[in-house]
Amino acid sequence: MRMKMFAAESLEAAKAMIFAEMGADAVILSEREIEGGVEVRAATDKLGGGVVPSEPLFLREARGAGHGRGSENPLYSRVRDALLWHGAPKRFAERVAHEGAGQNAIPGDSPEESIAAGLERIVTCDPIAARMERDIILVGPPGHGRTATAAKLTRRAAVARTAILPVAADLDGTAGGAQLAAYLEQERGQIRTASTPDALFDMLRAARDAGHRCVIDLPSINPFDQDDMDSLQDLIQVVRAEPVLVMSAEGHPEDQADSARIFARAGIRRAILTKLDIARRRGGAISALSSAGIAFSHLAVTPFIGGGLVPAAPSRLAALLMEDAPGDVIALKGAA
Repeated sequence: MRMKMFAAESLEAAKAMIFAEMGADAVILSEREIEGGVEVRAATDKLGGGVVPSEPLFLREARGAGHGRGSENPLYSRVRDALLWHGAPKRFAERVAHEGAGQNAIPGDSPEESIAAGLERIVTCDPIAARMERDIILVGPPGHGRTATAAKLTRRAAVARTAILPVAADLDGTAGGAQLAAYLEQERGQIRTASTPDALFDMLRAARDAGHRCVIDLPSINPFDQDDMDSLQDLIQVVRAEPVLVMSAEGHPEDQADSARIFARAGIRRAILTKLDIARRRGGAISALSSAGIAFSHLAVTPFIGGGLVPAAPSRLAALLMEDAPGDVIALKGAA
């Protein structure tokens, strides 16, 4: 039997380290609180050495002093480790930590404040106004929540005492209008459905002539299918609506990064990050959008249509990157 001691800032972080190194069969033998975190002893039947301490850098450095980078700054290491736990690429994690907790750190800053400060220098946040200036066309891969997002934008506009027309562009014959109607019981009469590109163009022209703004729920787009992307770019040019990416926080960080870059090349400049209520590790999606140069518009932190979107801000992204700040707490801080 192989035993090993792990130390981390929280029990969840320690478990992640244990299972990553020792495998899913590892057994936790004991746990206790220590200064700055917890200490957990685990064991596995796999062959290996004896009891070896495995203390993360941020705890070892906490016993030192200074406010520099790396080994001189425990706050830097804690911010970096938190981002790495969330699946952020190493370069992105180190950059955020350097910008927020490195040479720019202010004594007394918390990890969350440092992450927010680092993100403020790296990411762009550009929320969509409730009274939209342009029509919006929601694009994204299958299952990322475009239809729910269209419903949330529609409900948000109603709460703000303005109105937008939700349009289901049912160009693939998947009954998108019925799904949107199921989400929007109160606004069912507003929903418009277009089954062909020509019908969509005519509908938008009539809505604009009447002074209405529209949010268009487009069928799913596979960013790795060149035909899909060519069709999307053609449609964007003709429709003259702003394309907004709807991207789930779930998924492999490299797939998310590749997808974000492809959509950015198609001219997409803003994104709504969804499924933050069920994705535990959010660093990959945040890094992907930031690296692609796409601004964060809103954060979908609950599955509910009413109040389900929060305007993006570095402080809110930072809270989502801290284990002790669940999505429902953020939802109470200004959902709109």
